[in-house]
Amino acid sequence: MPILQIAPVTRRGMKLMVSLYGLSETGKTMSALRLAAGIEPDPQKRMLLDTEGGQRGRAYTDHIDGGYLYAQLSRPFTPERYIQALDEIEQAGVNVLVIDSISHAWFGEGGILDMVDEIPGDNFAKWKKPKRRLAKMTQRLMGSDMHIILCARAKEPLIDGRDANGKPIKVRGPVVPIQERTLWYDLTIVAQMLGDGEFDITRPQGKCPGMLRPFFAEGKVMDEALGRKLAAWAMAEGGKSPEHRRLELDAMSAAEAGVEAFRRFWGEISIEQRGLINANRGNYQSIATAADREREEQQANGEAPDDEATVTAEALKIQAAGAKAGKPAAAAAAPEKTPPPTADTKATAADEPPAVDLAPYQIAMPRRQDGTPHYTAWRGQIADRLAEAQDIATVDRLREANADWIDAAAGSDVEAERQEAKAIEARFADARQRITATTA
Repeated sequence: MPILQIAPVTRRGMKLMVSLYGLSETGKTMSALRLAAGIEPDPQKRMLLDTEGGQRGRAYTDHIDGGYLYAQLSRPFTPERYIQALDEIEQAGVNVLVIDSISHAWFGEGGILDMVDEIPGDNFAKWKKPKRRLAKMTQRLMGSDMHIILCARAKEPLIDGRDANGKPIKVRGPVVPIQERTLWYDLTIVAQMLGDGEFDITRPQGKCPGMLRPFFAEGKVMDEALGRKLAAWAMAEGGKSPEHRRLELDAMSAAEAGVEAFRRFWGEISIEQRGLINANRGNYQSIATAADREREEQQANGEAPDDEATVTAEALKIQAAGAKAGKPAAAAAAPEKTPPPTADTKATAADEPPAVDLAPYQIAMPRRQDGTPHYTAWRGQIADRLAEAQDIATVDRLREANADWIDAAAGSDVEAERQEAKAIEARFADARQRITATTA
């Protein structure tokens, strides 16, 4: 199954990723909140995640029409806690999120610098695992369902210079954000805040795609009007439904938990939901395979898994049940934490039976004269095999072995094929019901 979804390009589904950085009292937070209010007019769908001391993010509520949602992220500022916060905020239905600040993931208690200091030695190798954990947070930000505005503290590092007599001295260099340097590449817009809402997006201080520069040239400050223009540009060609986006995020979370977790997630969601995300199924499966391989390599090297909150099978079952009911996954169940494998758990895993060979359960798809799949004939063959099934395990293996064709039909643009997919799923449901009644 392909891992790419190749289609004509549109801006559909695009999300803005903005960074505002600057020295103290340059207007970062206020500007970010005004920008957010322009992008999202509903106060219940825009939010400030505050990491700064004293809950200073509450001070702006009277200056933003309608206010905004608010939550504080306390220490330790590990990448995993930022990721967990993003999960909870997305499930609350937020569309625009201001994070003030992202800098704490770098220098705050429990951040990357702390992680490096806790690792023995004095070499570049000690940065490897902290940077890998930070990269996962960055990937989570990039894959978010929300428009995100990051506020970052800044510094003026000392650099080599010369005085009037040519003597070497240390001088203050350009203002730079306090954050992972490579984050710059993933941002849509970067602006250095200069004070009172004024900004600079020109290189090297800032970053802005050419087609958006006219929006910034029309005003001197970050405000609601600018936010509305950015939102209109990003949403000009429509977007995905909230359910669609939630399913994509849930599917990605399941894939990152491994092949078995994704397989279970896929089997639990409804046929209509599979149709929404079926085009990306090959990519999810590839991610799941890579996640399993990475964990195996870490265990072989005696390393603890990077993901400290591995999703358990039971949590994924509840997650999928919540998706069927139209509930956000995090509202259905929070992922449980799984400890690193011990000698006992490794032995238990080794005792588990090997994966079942699904080849005998695969049913070849008959073709019409024009070469298109003949789903009606195929449904008859499925029904014959289901009639022979004597246990639920056989029914489940038949479903799993032929999932690609069923899911392709569910996501088809042809109404007749979508109806065939529903009819096939009904056959599986009938078989399960028959066997359950027989064995009760």
